[in-house]
Amino acid sequence: MTATLQTLHTDGRIIFSFPEEALPRAEQASFIAFIKAEWAARQSRFSQKDADALAEEIDATWWARHKQRILAQVDAA
Repeated sequence: MTATLQTLHTDGRIIFSFPEEALPRAEQASFIAFIKAEWAARQSRFSQKDADALAEEIDATWWARHKQRILAQVDAA
């Protein structure tokens, strides 16, 4: 089946449309979540520098929580 993604520009809005059967129901929620995440990212006021700093902070926190477990697995190997 060939599905066409259509866009409609009306009343200051953009509406995307495609046949529901073009995307399996199990994938619809993840597709919509992807679009919402992309929209949120584009609305964000984070600069790339802010995003990089947050990523480094998250990585450091993750490493602090998981360091002992991972090093124990490396030592056991």
